[in-house]
This record gives sequence, structure tokens and C-alpha cells, in this order.
Amino acid sequence: MLSNIYRQHTQHVADLKQKQEKKKKELLTSAEQLTRLVLDGLNDDVSECYKNQKRIDQACKQLTAQSSLLIKQSQAWSTLIGQFTDALKELGDVENYSKIIERECSTIANTLATVHQDMTKSRQIVHTNNNNSPQDSTASPME
Repeated sequence: MLSNIYRQHTQHVADLKQKQEKKKKELLTSAEQLTRLVLDGLNDDVSECYKNQKRIDQACKQLTAQSSLLIKQSQAWSTLIGQFTDALKELGDVENYSKIIERECSTIANTLATVHQDMTKSRQIVHTNNNNSPQDSTASPME
């Protein structure tokens, strides 16, 4: 009887150890699965953050390149506008100079017209006097 109780006790302890080992293995398997799932979730989030950071870095590089191009274009436009302004100033100077020349030419033309009229009147007077004088002088000796 004692040996029978001892055997039952030993069998019961062995069964308990077997159940305990089985539960331990299940626990380790469950813990490993849980760890894997948590790490996979974290890795997905970290991976997504990394991809987003790469996209942001690329966008920053493109923005920097476009900004540099815009600065160069703005400087070129500024230079062109300065040259255009200078050209307009020169055109204004040329226009002013041409108006002055036009006024002077008009003054000269008016002066020449006046001189021409005066000379024409003088010639007519002289011609009229010459025509009257020879007839009078021819008539005088005859009288």
C-alpha cells in the first residue's frame, strides 16, 4: 500500500511536471508570438517613418534646387529690367534731342523763309524801280 501511494504520488508529480512543461512551452510560444507581433507593428511604423523622412529629404532637395533656380532667374530678370530702364532713358534723351533739333530746324526754316520773302520783295522793288527808271530816263532825254 505504501508503495502504491508512493507510485501514485510519483506518477502524479510526473504528470504535473509534464503539464507544467507543456504550459511553459505554450507560454514561451505565446510570448514569442506576442513579441514578434509587437516588433512587426513597431517595425512597420518605423519603416513608414523612415520612408516618409526619405520623401521629405527628397522634397527638400528639389525645393532647394528650385529655389536656387528661381534666385538665378530673378537676378537675370532684374538685370534685364535695369538694361531696359537704361534703354528707355536713352530713348527719352534721344526724343528730347530730336525735339530740340526739330525746333532748331523749324527756326532755321522760318528764318530762311523770311529771308527769301525779304529778298523776293527787295528784287521786286529793285525790278520795279529798274523798270520805272529806264523809261523815265529815256523819256527825259527826249523831252
